[in-house]
Amino acid sequence: GGNKKDLEIAEVLFHPNYNINGKKAEGISEFYDYDVALIKLKEKLTYGQTLRPICLPCTEGTNQALRLPWSTTCQQQMEELLPAKDIKALFVSELSKEGKKMLVRKEVYIKNGEKKASCERDAQYASGYDKVKDISAVVTPRFLCTGGVNPYADPNTCRGDSGGPLIIHKRSRFIQVGVISWGVVDVCKDQRRQLQVPAHARDFHINLFQVLPWLKEKLKDEGLGFL
Repeated sequence: GGNKKDLEIAEVLFHPNYNINGKKAEGISEFYDYDVALIKLKEKLTYGQTLRPICLPCTEGTNQALRLPWSTTCQQQMEELLPAKDIKALFVSELSKEGKKMLVRKEVYIKNGEKKASCERDAQYASGYDKVKDISAVVTPRFLCTGGVNPYADPNTCRGDSGGPLIIHKRSRFIQVGVISWGVVDVCKDQRRQLQVPAHARDFHINLFQVLPWLKEKLKDEGLGFL
């Protein structure tokens, strides 16, 4: 709910493996593997009451935030944050209300246990993916899956939400585990869809644990203390 501020961008760094046209020859019109980028700002931010940094995976700061032993490894941190089960998470979406735009927090479950396979399979309902025979061709190990109606009806991301963080709230701290990438159904475009969301309305997010070598390389001078 803080004040909005426009910031000047110095540079946008895309992951070198990202290529949206990378599987056109296989009949896959859009391929979102490694759909992650970093934005370098021209000026340093001043932190205050309404502006704080988020914790990133596999850093000393996240070990401290989670009150884990200093010797905790990256793998152990991943097991703590992304265990093989349904994991409560959240994202932030922009909502227009009475002509005003506001940010709202939406709670979802990352399907990382027995529901993971069925969550990923629903990618076949996405536009342009109906002829994909093996779903792993579009849902690579880089993705986390949310959405659907089991155990609860998860809210879905909207088109403008892509690039936003997928966050886990643990021990009163916010840790980013993913980046919103793409969704199976655009529920925000259709008012009726928002009221009765289909069970296959899934969202896919880039798992930050899976792009750590690139993050470490690009953020090495930021003093984050990567493990």
